[in-house]
Amino acid sequence: MRMSTLVVTAITIILFILDQREAKAQQNVRKVRIANIEIDSAYIDAYRTALAEHANVAVQVEPGVLALQAVYDKAHPTKVTVLEVYASEQAYQMHVKSPHFLKYKNGTQKMVKSLQLVEVAPIAIEIKPNFEIGPKS
Repeated sequence: MRMSTLVVTAITIILFILDQREAKAQQNVRKVRIANIEIDSAYIDAYRTALAEHANVAVQVEPGVLALQAVYDKAHPTKVTVLEVYASEQAYQMHVKSPHFLKYKNGTQKMVKSLQLVEVAPIAIEIKPNFEIGPKS
């Protein structure tokens, strides 16, 4: 390996380690919560489409939106759970004012029968890089 390649590799490793340390330190300021949502059965497909679109856009365009992971209960398809992870309270506040969030919120308001927001603290949130549960729908 050439000297310049070794230097670049060493710098890359050091930056990666520092980034990991900073990420662990920032976990204490992250806003993490679970949204428990019950959907009117007449709107299940429309709601899922709106939520999937919203989550995709939010994660793509907002640096402070770290994760929006939504699932539904197979035994009770009207029950949806969303794990939300934001870089900070400020990132969350920016998110709820974003055009795509307001479009989602206003567009799905009549579809939602109940919404419970639960503030949580992470114990362990681990995921393999490039992990996908299945094809996006």
